[in-house]
Amino acid sequence: MFKSKLTKLLKDEYLTRDLPKEITVPALGAIPETSIKNLEDATLDDLAFAAQALDLEVDAINSRLYAIRRLYRAARSKGALGAENIVDALSRKGGDQ
Repeated sequence: MFKSKLTKLLKDEYLTRDLPKEITVPALGAIPETSIKNLEDATLDDLAFAAQALDLEVDAINSRLYAIRRLYRAARSKGALGAENIVDALSRKGGDQ
């Protein structure tokens, strides 16, 4: 198994098991293009900017997840069953409006 310098330095699989080999650094300010860097070559700023970009992705995913959960709860509150179409379920009268 390949062990990177970073893995050897950290000596803790808990800290390193989910680390990517590369990070995506978004285009910012005077840097017009997104770049992909090996994690071991990244600066602290590269890590911070990559983390900010990932935070935006996570926010978007969470927004979609919460919207789907709201639809699900609304349909269930109207008595919908699992195999029922979402449009049909939400078209029902009754339950929480």
